[in-house]
Amino acid sequence: MSKVLIIGLDSADAELIERWSDEGALPTLAALRREGTWGRLGTSAEVMHVSAWPTIYTGTTPGRHGLYHAYQVRAGEQEIRRADVEANPVPPFWKYLDDAGRRCIVVDAFMNCPLPDFRGIQILEYGTWTWFTDPVTTPGHLRREILRRFGPYPAPEHLEVFTVPEPIRFRDRLIRGAAVKADVARWLLTEQPWSMAFINFGEPHGAGHYLWHVSDATHPAAPAGGPPAGAENALRDVYAAVDTAIGRILDEVDDRTTVIITSGDGMGPNYAGCHLVPEALHRLGLFHAAGVGKTADRERSGRRPRRSPASVLREAIPLSVRHAVTRCLPRSVRYRLNLKWANSNIDWSRTSVFCIPNSNEAYLRVNLEGREPLGRVDPASYPDLLAELGAHLAELVVPASGRAAARRIFAIDELFPGPERPHLPDLVVSWDPDARVLDELHSERCGRIKGVAGYQTAPYYTGNHRPNAFVLARGPHVPAGGTLADGDILDIAPTTLALLGVDPPAHFEGKAWSEFLAS
Repeated sequence: MSKVLIIGLDSADAELIERWSDEGALPTLAALRREGTWGRLGTSAEVMHVSAWPTIYTGTTPGRHGLYHAYQVRAGEQEIRRADVEANPVPPFWKYLDDAGRRCIVVDAFMNCPLPDFRGIQILEYGTWTWFTDPVTTPGHLRREILRRFGPYPAPEHLEVFTVPEPIRFRDRLIRGAAVKADVARWLLTEQPWSMAFINFGEPHGAGHYLWHVSDATHPAAPAGGPPAGAENALRDVYAAVDTAIGRILDEVDDRTTVIITSGDGMGPNYAGCHLVPEALHRLGLFHAAGVGKTADRERSGRRPRRSPASVLREAIPLSVRHAVTRCLPRSVRYRLNLKWANSNIDWSRTSVFCIPNSNEAYLRVNLEGREPLGRVDPASYPDLLAELGAHLAELVVPASGRAAARRIFAIDELFPGPERPHLPDLVVSWDPDARVLDELHSERCGRIKGVAGYQTAPYYTGNHRPNAFVLARGPHVPAGGTLADGDILDIAPTTLALLGVDPPAHFEGKAWSEFLAS
């Protein structure tokens, strides 16, 4: 029987893979491009980056699956909360394979949760970059066996990284992580029966966020005098380790297996301006909270704003000490503290628009009557408010160049209809990387907004997401040296089901790639 092996490369960038495989640094992926078909893909990450993997799994857009970031909101609640992956109303495509009797192995699917009554193998949060559940396996004893055979995953999870890490040690931990992931995958593929296996590598995600500046001499955070000896190609080294790991996994599959390697998102330099948007909203009279408006107040008065005793005490404690204390706290406590910060001191009685915390694009939500418990915006004025807000945000420029900061401003009502739409942002600002937003924005209405650069604010990303999604496939019916045109990440789920002879459910929004199927 035919098999399908899907290898996910979390936030691996299509442009980097094309360049480095052409240069010979990624021999496995270069060979697969010659032997199979390559294509850039449309992706929901064009609008909301973290939505990409749930879109791939479910075959639906965020208006149906409702997942788009670690921090989200729910209609009927007046708070920002941690994303609840178990609330996703659309199951991943492997449920339909499991229901049809196809044995599945799923390892480290990002932003996913365990399926009840699943007859295959599920491994969650072993080597995932960001955890959304506790580590769990199906069957339950499998986690103990993995830890006995291979030990703990050697690279840190996102919550364990507090600032830009030392590059060589961080790179080496990610390289070891890729090797261990390959060991686990090879063991599962040879010891367990399967028709579909999904193996996700999270190493490109962390590497893209925290190693970008080491290899990019044009980045403002690039080390003075050049990168440390041996770290000149730190980011490429991690990609090369994943490339080697893929080669080792492919040694365990035969030529009847269709191999699909994909990422719904990529990584580039961090020129996001999300951290400056709350101040812009305040100056537009739309957002009121402690911590905003202080820059303008100081410029008007010439005096430093008063600070609370708690904030003075906090700033007196060295950052390294605060991080050390935080590391000792249970994960659940850290999440609660993060959420308390995210929801703190917002004056809902005067706030018409607020930000859902994000370091990628800016997520703006209207405090709408009937949707938010303390909503103050009349639904009749909602369309005009969004139009006016979008126009003001489009006028924000980088003062040094006069270039518009936003690449595009998306109205979510127009893009992602569906039952989960009430829980999504209302406007999304996608930043223009060529504008190189750092610490300052300006418009006639907002004036000069001054802060620090985005990579100098938590979580201190020097690299950030960009929508360079791709697919690379090889299989019995996949054209060699081919190029897939007009593909989308929505197509991966129906294509996988079609390859295994299972009819797709009616709610899938993509199409099967006929190029990969027997005629």
